[in-house]
Amino acid sequence: MSLEEKTARIILEDGTEFEGSSFGYEGSVAGDIVFYNGADAPAPLFTDPSLRGTILVMAQPQVGNTGIPEDEVDNLGLETDFESGQAQISGLVVMDYCDTPSHWKNKKPLAKWLRKQQVPALSGVDTRALIQRIRLRGSMRAKILVEETKDVSFSSAGVYPSAYAAARRVVRYGTGTRKIALIDCGAKNSQVRALVSEGTTVVRVPCSSDLPDERFDGFVVSGGPGDPTAYEKTIALVKGLIAERKPLFAIGQGAVILAIAGGAASYRMTQGHRGQGVPCVNLETGRCHVTAQNHGYGIRDDSLPPDWYPTFLNNTDNSIEGFATAKGLISGVLFQPEGNPGPRETAFLYEAFLEIVRNGGVRA
Repeated sequence: MSLEEKTARIILEDGTEFEGSSFGYEGSVAGDIVFYNGADAPAPLFTDPSLRGTILVMAQPQVGNTGIPEDEVDNLGLETDFESGQAQISGLVVMDYCDTPSHWKNKKPLAKWLRKQQVPALSGVDTRALIQRIRLRGSMRAKILVEETKDVSFSSAGVYPSAYAAARRVVRYGTGTRKIALIDCGAKNSQVRALVSEGTTVVRVPCSSDLPDERFDGFVVSGGPGDPTAYEKTIALVKGLIAERKPLFAIGQGAVILAIAGGAASYRMTQGHRGQGVPCVNLETGRCHVTAQNHGYGIRDDSLPPDWYPTFLNNTDNSIEGFATAKGLISGVLFQPEGNPGPRETAFLYEAFLEIVRNGGVRA
């Protein structure tokens, strides 16, 4: 450790403690601790609204070697290399931090970006042992304490409702004749892009708001942070949409919200599914897809309504990863078909939904 570096500690709610070196924002923070299996892609991962308020442990040994890209926007006004306009994680824990990034998109070191985003981070931690502890004890709160900064309590770990992760106002994308309402519980930029096509207009609506008084041809429920049962207004809204019998698609935690609205039960997973290489079996084709995932709640397999059925199962723990109704108008997947970071081999699910919307609610 250099003379300029400060020591920092990650302390779990069960008393487990690890020490390392601070390389991010010099402040202390508390949050739910989660770990992520996947290669270093800090820009999209650390700005994913599904991670709002968490302390993230990276399983990858070295982090930071790709740096942070330029903050640019596309023709839709969305950040090109980020999934939202700010860091969503509350803290970061890595084994080794690379302060000399080498990547063609690199514009600044990760540490500099974390300090600007006020995200504490520490390196030099035995992340393998830390992740094993999380696997053993399950989800819990933790806190990062940086040397010479004020201590924080576990109870200060914020409960981040969707209002902190979702859009604050209605935003429209595209100019197509078919209109899709995106119920934003914490939508990623890449999810918006996947829905905008030549024939569609996407109306992004905060999940705490009512839908605009206009006709929609389809509805999408995005993923988001926190406990899905806390989205009471969203659940009530989605219940009404189910009764409309129009195309309805849900992604990530949005799929859990949709399932709850349909009468199913959710549960908090011991570890959650967070990574870029999670295998899921498509029950309709028998094919196993490699998926990107970032959710901490699941759906109880015996609680789906009678006319709903599983479409994807997780190949590691056999949990439900997707479901649909008999006519295919209503469907959801707990993984992220758009990837980013991660594989996009299930991106065809977006096109399948858009095809139903273009066909006026008829499945081809």
